Amino acid sequence: MSAEATAHRWWIQPPMPDESLRSVLSRVAALYECSPKQLWESLNQDDRRSPGDVDSPSCFGLRRMAAAIGMPAAELLPHRQPDAAWLLAPHARNVFCPTCWNEARARGEPFSIRRDWNRVLRTRCRNHGSLLQLAPANWATWSPSQPFQSPAYTLQEQQILELIGSFEEALEQSLYFGSPWPGNLRGNPQIARQLLLAVSFNLNELRDFPLTSQIQVRGNLIGFIRGPLHQQDPVKKLRWDAFRDLSDPAIRRAGLWVAGWTLTPECPGELSPGILDLLGHVGARDCSN
Repeated sequence: MSAEATAHRWWIQPPMPDESLRSVLSRVAALYECSPKQLWESLNQDDRRSPGDVDSPSCFGLRRMAAAIGMPAAELLPHRQPDAAWLLAPHARNVFCPTCWNEARARGEPFSIRRDWNRVLRTRCRNHGSLLQLAPANWATWSPSQPFQSPAYTLQEQQILELIGSFEEALEQSLYFGSPWPGNLRGNPQIARQLLLAVSFNLNELRDFPLTSQIQVRGNLIGFIRGPLHQQDPVKKLRWDAFRDLSDPAIRRAGLWVAGWTLTPECPGELSPGILDLLGHVGARDCSN
């Protein structure tokens, strides 16, 4: 069935709890074997006004989408997610919680991407504490043969994950939601963000790996924390939007580990990411003040 044929009615389940509109569109596109972009353009092709981005559609775009799903526009409104600095870039919102997806499959519900998972400084599910993961490109039609399994983390691994989780929560709340910077951390939110960028991108003069590629990950954390797999071009200016482009939570988690450990006074050595002389490398000695 073509995208044009589906523009008037989409025969899918309505949005799941907290599901993003981009996720809904991806499920529809998978069902009708077309791209989300084609589907969105087809839905709005008869209107010369801009429909907006699918996650933050215009009033008219939202009404057409609601009509295609067969629900009131007012019920679709809470699923919008206008772009903001604390969110992943729209094209990078492709992460999932394996525990949530296990529960969805047990209930006979489709997989979906929740808005809460799209926060750039959130790498674990707020409901379960499970580590968020990068979803495959075909997630909307993906049918794994077995439920997702969570590793049995050692005490040290749990402490590392708690260090990352508490740091990312503190940084998000202080940067964007008015919470005071915790007294148990060095520096301030702006220094922390700059440090996070400095360790996540290539500051050398030639094409190279960022500092996070040097972290030492062992045991059950392998695969859940890592630097990028390929070398990067040098960056002339550190930009927050570049970090928002990092869809893979494992890569963001690596930078948060390095920054969180560095800014936590007297953090135990066994929780270290294994990078020595970090502050000298990134030129951020002032963050210890």
